Amino acid sequence: MANRTYGVGILGAGWVAGEYVKAFRDHAQTEIVGIYNRTPGKASRLLAAHGVQAKEYPTLDAFFADERIQIVVSCTHPNVRAEHCVRAAATGRHLVIEKPVGLAYAETAQIREAVARSGVKSVTSFVLRWNPQFITVRQLIDDGVLGELIYGEADYWHPARRATPGSPGLRKDVVGSAFLSGGCHAVDMLRYLGGEVSEVAAFSASPKRITAFEFDPVVVASLKFANGAVGKLSALLDGDTPYNFHCRLFGSNGSIQDNQVYSSRHYPGSLDYWSFPTISPNSGDVTHHPFKAEIAHFIECIDNNVESHASIYDSIRSMSICFAIDESAAQGGRPVKVVYD
Repeated sequence: MANRTYGVGILGAGWVAGEYVKAFRDHAQTEIVGIYNRTPGKASRLLAAHGVQAKEYPTLDAFFADERIQIVVSCTHPNVRAEHCVRAAATGRHLVIEKPVGLAYAETAQIREAVARSGVKSVTSFVLRWNPQFITVRQLIDDGVLGELIYGEADYWHPARRATPGSPGLRKDVVGSAFLSGGCHAVDMLRYLGGEVSEVAAFSASPKRITAFEFDPVVVASLKFANGAVGKLSALLDGDTPYNFHCRLFGSNGSIQDNQVYSSRHYPGSLDYWSFPTISPNSGDVTHHPFKAEIAHFIECIDNNVESHASIYDSIRSMSICFAIDESAAQGGRPVKVVYD
């Protein structure tokens, strides 16, 4: 039913929630019903800032009791993500899930199982899948420019400059680890473009600039892909560098480094890499991220009763790599098989 309108409820009123408010406010088929946030008044201020008239719920129970809500957006801290998402699915709501999808495999699996039981649709906000650079790279790969992967790597470098001791982004119990808190974007993009990862071996380093981290903020992992290729992933939350996101793929037919392409087979007259102008992923500001494209995609999935390419069924596989990386790093680099079930 292409013209159906969906009521949207948002859990959380922090930095990223504003981008969902804008995306759903501007979509012709969605209406924001309200927001629940544990700090009274914060939801109302966020709604007013974006010109939206909607409800601020006093409690989580009041939020879930509102039958007008058909889509729930989980953008709270990840340590309560599983509880909220399981409840949303169990009450028949479609799910937009911020990353990470749980702080442990069991939590992520609980969400997947709740979604499967209820039959609702889901999308995980690995938003770089809708970034114009990676839309083009995905098309190049589909066109055969890369061929079979030989080596692939991705890097998420996002130092937490404004963080203070006790900030949620520094706490292990709230965000888990460097890969769970942000590096999962690099994991998901490398897997989305390069294929499944079968084994990892990771090392981590303690903080040297931002010493309030409760976990090692720098992690590097070596990878073995299912097709026999090898690769590398890195997450850097501590350091003196601007935000950077890199993805490099070397294949049997050609190579793609960020927005640069080389293929002697497909472009036989080229002597070096050529670049395509695009919007790159190199900003950590959520206002730069393509939430509107993600939400437009998700509404189409609901309308047409199809699963998103970034549904919980897919994103649990990216999260499984993150959990394996953390397990290997905790054991001093011992190789760990990635478990997909």
